[in-house]
Amino acid sequence: MGSRAIEDQAGRRLGPRAVETRNKLLDATLQLLGERSVLEISVAEITRQIGSAPSLFYHYFKDVEEATQHVAREAATEMSALVPLIEDGLEGEAGLQRARDLVEAYIKHWERFRGALLFRNQAADRGDAEFHRIRKRALGPLIDELRTLIEQSKKQGRVAKDVHPYLAASALISILESLAAHADKLRVFKASKSQLVDTCARMIHGTVNGES
Repeated sequence: MGSRAIEDQAGRRLGPRAVETRNKLLDATLQLLGERSVLEISVAEITRQIGSAPSLFYHYFKDVEEATQHVAREAATEMSALVPLIEDGLEGEAGLQRARDLVEAYIKHWERFRGALLFRNQAADRGDAEFHRIRKRALGPLIDELRTLIEQSKKQGRVAKDVHPYLAASALISILESLAAHADKLRVFKASKSQLVDTCARMIHGTVNGES
């Protein structure tokens, strides 16, 4: 995992070795989240992954859910790297390829952080304010970039006047979130990963450019 806040539960600033230990605990948490839900993971399991005692975990985190919260924040930070993929616009064949690049990167992001992202979304939908803020921070920049592209197409007369750019952008990301979250179930629909990428890319490309 990348760099994170460097304070312990008592608010004391951590040194480099302590930060490294904390990051290892978060990496172990992420690994276990890929296997089962937060509620099924124990502190002992996490610390066992790095060969430490459970008491060490509580030096850095209140519980497994708080550790998951930090993993979700890391994921939100990494989401910002997807925005530049479409900053040059989505017009024409080059734009369609950029949309594919975006979808592929989005799916890879979900593959890496799936357990944490599923819990983030479930908690946010239940009304958890902190997980809601984390999700908004993660998805907001990409929604804003798509909104800007749709607004530009609308000014050029390529998108219908009654299309609301922000709502359209939000709908696209909502669809992408849902499909990326369940990409492992594609076989039920007899669909391949490449078909998922192309379908989502064409939906984004068509909406942004006003194409049916």
